[in-house]
Amino acid sequence: MKYSLLLHSLESKPSRKQLEEISVNVRSMARADCAFIVDDWFGIVASGLPLAEAETFQAALRGIGIGTDLVADVDIPSLHHDFRCQRIDLDSSAITLTTAMNRRQVRPLVDLVFVSVGLVDRERADSTTEARSVIRWSRSGPYHAEEERSVLKIEEKRFFRIDFFFSTEPYRISLEIEKETVLFYGDRSIRTKNQLDLTVLMVDLQTLLPPERMNSCLRELSLTQVYPRMRSYEEELRWAFFRLGAKG
Repeated sequence: MKYSLLLHSLESKPSRKQLEEISVNVRSMARADCAFIVDDWFGIVASGLPLAEAETFQAALRGIGIGTDLVADVDIPSLHHDFRCQRIDLDSSAITLTTAMNRRQVRPLVDLVFVSVGLVDRERADSTTEARSVIRWSRSGPYHAEEERSVLKIEEKRFFRIDFFFSTEPYRISLEIEKETVLFYGDRSIRTKNQLDLTVLMVDLQTLLPPERMNSCLRELSLTQVYPRMRSYEEELRWAFFRLGAKG
């Protein structure tokens, strides 16, 4: 069986140097991985560890003031696949979520169990054609010719993500907006550059549930914290769901 270490609090974060010193005694953690682990510090410190290494890692983190729970990987909650929408409407008793095809779902607020929001970075691979000049040879000597080749370019795109989790199906409904797209909230058309509109939406979402049932960005109304990847965003959700279950 493999194990994970889950933080007691997201506020505790080591330096890269501290993790590099710890990695000497944790064979599954390479020194080169420490920068990634610090960057990805959203609740689940490490997974897939043998029990002895997990205990060693846990003790080392405790030595620098960071408390963790040692949890079997199979006991960490997984997330449902999401159902994508584009519009949100709120009233005192329900959330109405509408797709781009104008299909509506009216979900009672009593069924809502968790809400999360956040800016997330996502890498996208795009193939383009690039021309370059090359030297070729013929019987009469060298000559210049143009050659086309396919080049793979990695583009990073930042988007704003919202997830609603319900106690009834569909369990997870999400919305995303990028630079080129829009999200509708009541009479507002919100784009990622509309910081004021995003904040208004977050303030309204914050009123729906108690703080322990929302992610850190929503609790703090933060548009400065950015999740470096979707995995990090979802890792905090899985961590939060575990903490809620652990507290009963």
